[in-house]
Amino acid sequence: MAVAKTTEKIPSPQEIAGEAKKFTPEEIESLKNIQIRMDQIILQLGRVHLSRIRVNEQEELVKAEISKIEKEEQDLAKTLSDKYGRGSLDIETGTFTPTE
Repeated sequence: MAVAKTTEKIPSPQEIAGEAKKFTPEEIESLKNIQIRMDQIILQLGRVHLSRIRVNEQEELVKAEISKIEKEEQDLAKTLSDKYGRGSLDIETGTFTPTE
């Protein structure tokens, strides 16, 4: 027993040009889901970028504080060197040993 084959011809783009077509509910739902996912990813990317800006600002503040502390250290080292001369200090005991 032979099965009859029915073939539906798929229309070409030229054949359907100008005709209004409706997407299936599943197709619409798929498109909406893709849009929602894209919106979520774009929002997440924005948050990441904002976090990066904040981290960079914090880094600049920390670098400025490091520079300030280094300047204080240099000033104190000069003051102590002028007072005690050159040498080494055991910071745990407070013992200064001058170098000759």
